[in-house]
Amino acid sequence: MPNILTPAEAANFVRTETTDQIMLMLLPMVDEHVQQATGRDWTADATIHPTAKAAAGMTLTYWYDNPSAIGSSPEGSSSVFLQLEAEALKYRKYQFTGASGAGSIALPGALEGDDVIKLVGVYGVSGDQSANFETEISVIGQIQQTGGDLSENLYVVVLKSPGDDVSA
Repeated sequence: MPNILTPAEAANFVRTETTDQIMLMLLPMVDEHVQQATGRDWTADATIHPTAKAAAGMTLTYWYDNPSAIGSSPEGSSSVFLQLEAEALKYRKYQFTGASGAGSIALPGALEGDDVIKLVGVYGVSGDQSANFETEISVIGQIQQTGGDLSENLYVVVLKSPGDDVSA
């Protein structure tokens, strides 16, 4: 499993070699700390958010230089973790079962206008299943299935509100 920081990135933060065993041992612990602080597993992303890398680097440096501080957050890191938590909340993930035909499926938390970022089958089918569902949520709390009997299948959908892309 990859870490938020590559060994080369981590070595740059703590100014050591990429083979430093203490640094390498800390990397999964740093990932877990960042995940707990933000509510998101950043290692699961294809491209890791730069702020997640910064938070991981700050934490790694703090722990590497102060082993007695392992498990605690570096002083001054609360704003970085808060920014990451806000970023994590932009994407919402839901699990649901398909229906026996075209129509609506309850999806509590879905908002009208949400974009379907990803929709994959996890039981009964696999891979991208977005062709079987709407690409934008049209009814609050529901997703529309476009056809077919998908009632034996379990899906995961990732939604994002378009307004989350707007910066103040």
